[in-house]
Amino acid sequence: MRERRCILTMQSASEDALIRLVMSPDGTLVPDVAARLPGRGMWVTADRAMIDQAVESGQLAKAASRSLKAQVQKSAVPGDLGETIDRLLERRCLDRMGLEQRAGHLVTGFDKIKAALTKKGTGKPALLVTATDGAEDGRRKIKAAVGAKVPEVAVFDREALSNALGRDNVVHVLLMQSGGTDRLKVDFGRLYGMRGLGPLISEAPSHEEGQRNED
Repeated sequence: MRERRCILTMQSASEDALIRLVMSPDGTLVPDVAARLPGRGMWVTADRAMIDQAVESGQLAKAASRSLKAQVQKSAVPGDLGETIDRLLERRCLDRMGLEQRAGHLVTGFDKIKAALTKKGTGKPALLVTATDGAEDGRRKIKAAVGAKVPEVAVFDREALSNALGRDNVVHVLLMQSGGTDRLKVDFGRLYGMRGLGPLISEAPSHEEGQRNED
């Protein structure tokens, strides 16, 4: 993964830890969490508190002006930019979990997860998702069964998980190793960053300086 430079901190980091922003045709700064929108982009660290402060103070508009080499008014930066980024990342995570379920890379339920861990051909455990309103005792037990090396995510309640997966009372979800799960880890990591919850997984190794740029 290439490194980019955050326009607020001026520090370089992997794209996995950053959010891309672009100017929309109507002149409004919008988040591009998938990094696919056309136009010259700029990058900010996935840190809700920092983004909110930069929006309020006008620092983000000034940083965007420097990056684009064009004047960006404070009014062009939505006041709810941080909230919008958080909401978009939430949606990406829930949608990706649904895709992984359809691909057969996801197991739900305490007993089914324990059975999958001992069954051949089910894949390598890669990510554990637990409901925020699940019983703490059950959470400890499923974490012990899965193992300490498997990252755990707890940002959604059981209603959100159940709706995303089309099942009732989803409390524990285990995702097996896959390309989709790798992408899900990245989005969960950025969501954790936005909420000040710390890193989900260790940072990727730095790339060579020649790969760094801002767009």
